[in-house]
Amino acid sequence: MPDRRRCWVRGFAAVAWLATGAAVAAFDARGVPVPLEGINHLTVGGAFTCAALGAGEVYCWGNNLYGQLGNDSEYPSVDPQRIPGLPAAPIAALAAGGGHACALVAGEIWCWGFNQFGQLGDGGSNDRSIAVRVEQLGGVATQVAAGDFHTCAVVDGVIKCWGNNLYGQLGSGDEFDYAFPHPVAGLSGEVKSLSTGTLHTCAVVGSQAYCWGSNLSGQIGNGTAATAQISPAVVAGLTDVADVSAGAVHSCARRASGAVFCWGDNSFGQFGTGNTTSSLTPVVVDNLGLPALSIAAGSQHTCARTANAVYCWGDDGLGQSGGIGSRSSPLAIPGLGATAALTTRNAHGCVRTSGGGAKCWGLNINGQLGDGSADVRTWPVAVPGSYDAPALIAAGTSHTCATVANGLHCWGYNALGQLGRGTLSTNESTPGPTINMPERPSSLAAGIDHTCAVVAGGVRCWGANQKGQLGLGIVITRRAPTPIPSLQSGVTRVAAGDRHSCALRNGGVWCWGYNGNGELGDGTTVDRLQPVAVVGMASGVTDIDAGANHTCAIQGGAAKCWGLNTDGQLGLGTNDGFRATPQPVATLDSGVTRISPGISHTCAIQNGAAKCWGYDGYAALGNGIVNDHQYSPDAVSGFDSGVTEIVAGDDISCAVRFGSVWCWGADYSGDLGNGGGVRSLRALPVAVIGLAGKAAGPLAIGGTHACAATTDGGLRCWGDDYLGALGIGRVVISGGPLTVVRQDRLFADGHD
Repeated sequence: MPDRRRCWVRGFAAVAWLATGAAVAAFDARGVPVPLEGINHLTVGGAFTCAALGAGEVYCWGNNLYGQLGNDSEYPSVDPQRIPGLPAAPIAALAAGGGHACALVAGEIWCWGFNQFGQLGDGGSNDRSIAVRVEQLGGVATQVAAGDFHTCAVVDGVIKCWGNNLYGQLGSGDEFDYAFPHPVAGLSGEVKSLSTGTLHTCAVVGSQAYCWGSNLSGQIGNGTAATAQISPAVVAGLTDVADVSAGAVHSCARRASGAVFCWGDNSFGQFGTGNTTSSLTPVVVDNLGLPALSIAAGSQHTCARTANAVYCWGDDGLGQSGGIGSRSSPLAIPGLGATAALTTRNAHGCVRTSGGGAKCWGLNINGQLGDGSADVRTWPVAVPGSYDAPALIAAGTSHTCATVANGLHCWGYNALGQLGRGTLSTNESTPGPTINMPERPSSLAAGIDHTCAVVAGGVRCWGANQKGQLGLGIVITRRAPTPIPSLQSGVTRVAAGDRHSCALRNGGVWCWGYNGNGELGDGTTVDRLQPVAVVGMASGVTDIDAGANHTCAIQGGAAKCWGLNTDGQLGLGTNDGFRATPQPVATLDSGVTRISPGISHTCAIQNGAAKCWGYDGYAALGNGIVNDHQYSPDAVSGFDSGVTEIVAGDDISCAVRFGSVWCWGADYSGDLGNGGGVRSLRALPVAVIGLAGKAAGPLAIGGTHACAATTDGGLRCWGDDYLGALGIGRVVISGGPLTVVRQDRLFADGHD
């Protein structure tokens, strides 16, 4: 019985399946991520961030527990995700609350995310992971603001609010929740500014500031402290007010002159007065330098934007004040200079740069800074653009690689140099560029701890080499891609098994490395340090792929396999020994378009139908029966048509059918991607969460992880990230797809 440890990975290398999708260009000529640009509006929520670019184009990133990223998923993302379904018109305003967000488009408001209190304005209380239109607005909206649990807008010059009203933050004169927009009582005049805090709301009407809602800390500013202010109250002592910002337990306002005033709780020095004395009425902020152009009140800190700097003050325990340290007087955040807009909330902040980019800082546990990590940043970091859809993906046991615009990025385990970065390390949890890669590879494959690629018709390999699997004539590990001298022209496909590799050159197959089970197909069991021709495979071959200890190819539309056969993985009708030369797979003598060998089983596509054979101890054959070993091809239940890609792993298989990703077999660490519990199995195909109709083609299975390219220009991985194989910047086990981060740590601060 073969070793059942999760010790090997099946890497898929595509040749012609190029992903498509309207992705923002995200890489420069070297394949290095560049910042998200062309931003018109930027807003931060409780632990997520959103930006508006072109017509109908909004991106969000960070926490997604309630669907607040609006991408039809509930999985967090450390990089920007485009929100589908918004009208193709300019975004006039954008607002993010505690767990929901809203966009103002063509006079209408669209919201998504948390909706327990009706804050999405659709009349219900179900969370929405896609944008829904606010109903019963009663006019044309011109402003929108989102609090933790409520939303407000200016509609035909009138302020209307909806959602939670526990403290009167809707300004309706009562404490009833409203699931549709409801007018704020007692206000008339031009609304110049509107801001929603945690549990209170403020506005500038005419030149006067008003606030309503929770007043436990005096954040209403009318000289009193009470539980609730259920209708608007005048903020005492302020005139000629230009805009206002409601925080958690304090509020701030900016006069037309640029002077800033704050009131409410000042326990962390968020007033900027040089002390921590709270006040029920506005007090002036000291030492701002130039007049403030805009203000933003956070949870326990405040920031202001001037013509040449961004100043913050108050709590900085999580970097939310830009790393200047907790302080009670304003200090400029180093390196920002002039900016176009400012936004902050609980524990992170962002600016829109004068060039239309975004920089963020502070708490990042949910990826809300969008820099491709989950690390706290005490300095502003650039938000990169969307991931260019990868044409190729390959997954090793604990590492993953994907092609980018003009090169290759790899991530995960690197103790043997399999990432090709020129260095050794145990865990590289975010994608980084592979060196010695002059252009985008046309084929890509990964074994246990080695990687190979086809570049300009030649093969380059790197990583582990104890059995000569790099094909260099030596057994020395290589940390960077190294050309195989005898395979530098005419190569269209490369495959990597456990400790052997193969290439398709001018229609013929060549293999090298470990050969103890005849997996090289040269009629012997002698290891080869350099490529040797496979017997009977000199021409007519259109596809090759390598399993742990066996290899398969398609020749003239027929499937052939060779190597280890103790579990019937060669499909010969038997489960004995090995074969050192290619053998025809039973019943697959024509119409085969794809074949994928795993560890102890194999899968193929014949005339659009999926078939698998070999070991079935964990239901990897997908025929609905566990431990039903098949020594010749058997149909995958329900997959008799429409299958365009299939991959066999260890005790798992995955396929793309009608544009959706499905997996079956053992779910050791969430590797089925269906959100189910680990240490379980599925004997029939189950849909991978969030990838219905979104599969772009490229698909790969690793030891206990899997990855797929998506039509929206992304790359998603799921399963075990202990050694960084998911490329999400932090160690997790995820039963559903997570977006692979783009930001290479070398460029995390936005500088080369």
